[in-house]
Amino acid sequence: MAPEEICRQLGDARTKTMFLALTTDAMKKVLREANLPTNRQATHTSTKKRNDDWANRVWRVVSSSAAATTAATLLFEWLTRTRRPMLAEFLTGLEVPHDNGLTDADFMQTIAPEKLCEAGKKILGKHDKAEVAAYLLFLDASNKSEIFKPLELERYFAKA
Repeated sequence: MAPEEICRQLGDARTKTMFLALTTDAMKKVLREANLPTNRQATHTSTKKRNDDWANRVWRVVSSSAAATTAATLLFEWLTRTRRPMLAEFLTGLEVPHDNGLTDADFMQTIAPEKLCEAGKKILGKHDKAEVAAYLLFLDASNKSEIFKPLELERYFAKA
């Protein structure tokens, strides 16, 4: 599943919540990827209004066009900045060396698909299922694979 489709499956509210959980620098990174302005508008009378406006603009881009790089940037920033414990638990379960959930290891290519799916099942039982599904599907998209297809992760988005 492509990154923009992952965001669409998560839906408007959840995608915006993911964006709003980012730091201002990370938000601007996503906006730049979407070719959206990062300057404050006259209607941005508060940081909250600015952030809400930015979130709405990102959602419009992701939901209405082929915005793979924007969605990929959003998912990457959200996962690495706000979901590191989940990433760390997954990598620890696979015995992949990591720094609090971040790794340079090419584990998707070197670990057996069955073991990857088993580790995916374990974190599905401990974390928000839609967030885990987004993470595992993003791993598949980033590696041009379908390793997690047997887990039928799309079903968890209906409850997102």
